[in-house]
Order: sequence, then C-alpha cells, then structure tokens
Amino acid sequence: MVNTFTYQGVKITLFGHASLCFEAQEKVVYVDPYVLGPGARPADAILHTHPHHDHCALPNSIITSSTTVLAKGCKHPGRALSIGDKVQLSANIVVEVVDAYNLEKPFHPRGTGAGFIFTFGPPGRQVRVYVAGDTDHIPEMKNYKCDIAFLPVGGTWTMDVREAVGAVMDIRPKIAIPYHCNYVDKTQADLARFKEAVEGLNIGASVRLLTT
Repeated sequence: MVNTFTYQGVKITLFGHASLCFEAQEKVVYVDPYVLGPGARPADAILHTHPHHDHCALPNSIITSSTTVLAKGCKHPGRALSIGDKVQLSANIVVEVVDAYNLEKPFHPRGTGAGFIFTFGPPGRQVRVYVAGDTDHIPEMKNYKCDIAFLPVGGTWTMDVREAVGAVMDIRPKIAIPYHCNYVDKTQADLARFKEAVEGLNIGASVRLLTT
C-alpha cells in the first residue's frame, strides 16, 4: 500500500490518522493536518473539521503568508465555517460544509463539527471528494454525492467498520477510503474486512486502502 494516489488530476495524500492533502488546479489544500510527512508542501488552504487537538492543528512547516485557514469551531485565527456554507477556494475549487456528528456517543454533538465535500475542476471535468470528519453514519449522508468518500472506521469516537459500510450504501461513491483508524489509541480497525464488505455490496464502489 501507498499513502498517495491521483484521481482524474487530483493528487490525494493521507499522511496518517485524518490528515489529508489535496493537490489540484495548482493549489494545495489540507484537511486536519495533525500528521504530516516528507514532501508536505506549503498550503494554499487549511481546513479543520472540528476543535479536537488531533484535527485542529496548524503546523508552521506548511504555513505561508498567503495560507487561508477555515474551520468549524477551531481555535486558530481564520474564517469560521457554518453547516451549509459553500466556499470558493479558487477558480475551480469549491468546498461545501456538511453535517458531522455522533448519534448516541457524547464526543461530537451536532453542530460542533463538520464534514467537507470538495469539488475540484471546471464544469464537465469535476471530481467530488467527501471528507466525513468525525461522525457516525448519519441520515444526511443519503444526500451526499461524490466520486471519492473518506470515511472514519476506527470506532470509539466515530463510525466503526460495520457502520461505515452502511454509509457507503447511502453515499454510493466510486471509491471509498477508510481513515481515522490504526493511528491513535482506540481506533483499531480491520481494513481488509471493510474492503471485502464494501466490494461485496455490488453497487460499483471500490475500496482504496492508504497507509496510516
């Protein structure tokens, strides 16, 4: 396994845990950069899904004088996001702020965090990527349309593997990628089981496993 791949011109890197980087349209966009690795480029934009320390990080190594910071409930200076916002990050990059919350767990009450749906590229050549954030399998997912879905599978604070398979059934992405697992304590998950279960749904969704 490797931690990066390119899909229709969008380079996607999972550095570990829930730390993502998207390179597209000559821009570099990070989500929750708690973990970085070799080759982490300066950021044009950094987005935070919620205030927890393992998500709301702002590493100096990727910050420049022109970096834009956007966050749902985070402590760092920047633009505050609300559910339902649509933000134009550049001419051909848009991010929609969507719900992310726990149904019965106490860790992520509704309204305190967010997921993101990115649209990369011009009309007719767009790639949509859903980053779920710290969430359970919530009813709103039935309305989320994307090519690629990053779904937490570590349990404890988020969905587990079984619940994430249910989320794939609702979202029906072309590619499902498990994340938020096997990096910090209490997030152990069997990714082979997730892959087998999703591809056994026979809905046209494949699974891409990235190292964490």
